[in-house]
Amino acid sequence: MACACSYLMKTRFSLPAGIVLACAGVAASVAPLAAQNQTISSATNQSFIVGDSSTAASAMTITDNQGSFNPGHDIYIVIPAALSMIWDNTVTTVTITGSAAAKVSTTPTYTSNSCVQLSLLAKFVAGDQIVVSGLKFNSFTAAGGPASLTLGLKACNSTVATDDKTKTIAAKVYAVSVSPHGTTASQLPSNGTNYTVGFTVSNTGNGYTSYDLLTSRRPGTVITTVSITGTGVTQGGNPDSARIANVLAGSPVTATVTYSVGNVAGGSVDTLVFKARAVGSSATADTGKMTLTVVRPSMSVAKSVNPTGTRPPGTDLTYAMTITNVGTTSAASVVLVDTLRSTVQFKVGSVSNSLPAGVAVIVDYSNDGGATWTYAPASGACSAPAGYDRCVNRLRWRLQNPLSSTAPDNTGTLQFVAQIR
Repeated sequence: MACACSYLMKTRFSLPAGIVLACAGVAASVAPLAAQNQTISSATNQSFIVGDSSTAASAMTITDNQGSFNPGHDIYIVIPAALSMIWDNTVTTVTITGSAAAKVSTTPTYTSNSCVQLSLLAKFVAGDQIVVSGLKFNSFTAAGGPASLTLGLKACNSTVATDDKTKTIAAKVYAVSVSPHGTTASQLPSNGTNYTVGFTVSNTGNGYTSYDLLTSRRPGTVITTVSITGTGVTQGGNPDSARIANVLAGSPVTATVTYSVGNVAGGSVDTLVFKARAVGSSATADTGKMTLTVVRPSMSVAKSVNPTGTRPPGTDLTYAMTITNVGTTSAASVVLVDTLRSTVQFKVGSVSNSLPAGVAVIVDYSNDGGATWTYAPASGACSAPAGYDRCVNRLRWRLQNPLSSTAPDNTGTLQFVAQIR
């Protein structure tokens, strides 16, 4: 700059009026830009999805640097034509804060689908500011943007400022994933007890999507659907159908199918098919399956006596019952009852049992043919000789633990001694 100044001075060059030449040691003068009369600024850029439900607009800060807002010169916030959405006119009260909050009505007036009016209660002064919260957008019908809201003074079309943030509506993407795609179960016939299986429904598209939940059975000879339940799930007109509403992308939800198993033969197989189908796109669906095999315990009893053959009175006979679970699942609540003939008398303390580890048993006695099971055997009872009881006429064994269906833990022996009278 020093050499430039020197050149101008030597050539006696005259500067036009209003131009200031800055050289070394000389301060430059720059006029500041004028402040915008009114401004609107949303808190954030916002993105929506076609088909979204009513969504809150981010808070908007509106500033009047000139003092132009006053009753009759109200505030108008306008959605641009580039955005296929409207104001949600069910919002009847908004929240207004800021230095001029008391000067603006909190009751919005929707002059059109795209324009909302905030009425002034008192004149603004230069620098007054409000922050508007609680307005909502609705009816996102087509992709568009990014575009910005505009601020009007006196009317919707009297634009005085444009929002420095943008709104965008993205195209709706329908997608769904169900898990597990395949699982298995082995269940007893229900006999009054139902079972459940859970399927996770994931919205792998965007935004929110609702899904119809449908169940079917193949071939359908074993399984009956009782209900479909879960957070956000509404049961349909029959137990095979339901709907889960507004599943957010990236936030999986679980639907629980309750079902019963028919009283059919062990080894019977049926498949429950669970389908999630997008409400807005019937071609968008995914399925999960549960293949169920019916399992049943099956008890066999082999009874023996030792010694065999015809024996004289006073002979002790050892009776043994070998029980075996030959079914396909553990047998629970196993009960075995044996009847003593009137020609024998029970030997007190003669009961012995051999059962798999972990299987306990309770032995009960009856003296009235099984009507009650509270009798306690006693030596000499009912005129029996010492060590024997003629009152006992029934014995009952109750297993306290399930008996496995897998050898060698699927079998046990129960025995007692009775004497020929």
